[in-house]
Amino acid sequence: MYKYLNINLRLGFAFLTLLTDCAYFNTFYNAQNYFNQGMKTIISDTLKSDVEPFDKTIEKCAAVITKYPGSRYVDDALFMMGVAYYFKGDYARALEKLEFLLTNFPGSKLYDDAMYYTGLAYYKTGNFSKAIIAFKEAAQFKKFSKKANVMLCYAYYCDRNHRELINIANFLLKQKLTRKEKIMILNILGESAYALKDYESALKSFNEIENLEQSPAEKKKIKLMIASIYLEMERYEECKNFLEAESDFEFRMLLAELNVKMNDLETAKQIYHEIKEIQSSEYMAEAYYKLAQIAESQDSLELAVAYYDSLIPKASSEISSKAKTRSEILKKILELTKKTEEIDKAKFSLAELYLIEVKDISKAIEYYESVYKNYPMSSLSPKALYANFWIYKMILRQDSIAQSLAAELIKRYPETEYVKSVKNLMGK
Repeated sequence: MYKYLNINLRLGFAFLTLLTDCAYFNTFYNAQNYFNQGMKTIISDTLKSDVEPFDKTIEKCAAVITKYPGSRYVDDALFMMGVAYYFKGDYARALEKLEFLLTNFPGSKLYDDAMYYTGLAYYKTGNFSKAIIAFKEAAQFKKFSKKANVMLCYAYYCDRNHRELINIANFLLKQKLTRKEKIMILNILGESAYALKDYESALKSFNEIENLEQSPAEKKKIKLMIASIYLEMERYEECKNFLEAESDFEFRMLLAELNVKMNDLETAKQIYHEIKEIQSSEYMAEAYYKLAQIAESQDSLELAVAYYDSLIPKASSEISSKAKTRSEILKKILELTKKTEEIDKAKFSLAELYLIEVKDISKAIEYYESVYKNYPMSSLSPKALYANFWIYKMILRQDSIAQSLAAELIKRYPETEYVKSVKNLMGK
């Protein structure tokens, strides 16, 4: 009887163990299923649908870890939880789970995957130095050699370590890459060269991308970048030849800008007039703004005001606000230039407007000078003379002219407060 009882007890324990194993395996199996469902919604490391599969993953994995801490699937559960949190955007919890796995399960088959996702999580949080460390280690594994090195390039770019980025990018370009991968690497390589003002290298990368790229939209972006680099390098004739073959209005905007730089304002105006007739409010407003700036440079202030006022109802809040501010300044200038009384005050106010608001130093100097030369007895004359002294001394750094103005101020207005300030600035 005792023998029969022992057999029954053993069978009972075995049955309970079997039930426990089944429950444990079912929990893990469900977690894995939910995780796989979630991963199917991922495109280029970005979650494209709802987070429910990942919520379920986290719930089931937590049950595996809590109820069965000694099981052989704990590292799998930690990894799935970490990745689920990553795609939910909870990077702190993702790092907590992934780093626990890396520390406590160094022999796990998921170690390399966990290291890669740790790098991604640090990258997303802006901790680029730690992301770089993680990607460097992940890149040592064959499975992640390419992916981790690509991410290493992006981390170096965000960390402004362009020299290291260029080394990694050139290393990757020697590997077997798909066309898409090659474009990706060349693009960030070109951006880094551009940031370093190595325009020749940047042009080389972007020209190569143009030959590889098949998407018209992407091809257009690259061409615009190439044109911008030509402008930056002041290689105007090459830039002009490059742009004149393009009819798209974005290229036409660049061509107009190029003509401004080449001082061919009439051609620039012609192109801006052409662009302001198109339906796109963004480019129409920008064309009006550029026409207003040209009118300002040619002292056609009333025309400039008309252009600024024309774009205000058509533009986005940012450019509209800039145009409104500029229009108000120019209207004040026009009002002051028409004054027939207290002309010294009007000219002094004009000088202040040009110096502070318009940022036109030469005009400011001209109006200050007209005050102290034409109205020497005005109470504003010593202040205007001091203003020009200060501009030449502190802004233009032309000490010889500043010294001459200082001497004139001391001689003409020795009792004023400005003389002491002049002497301090001149070191006398």
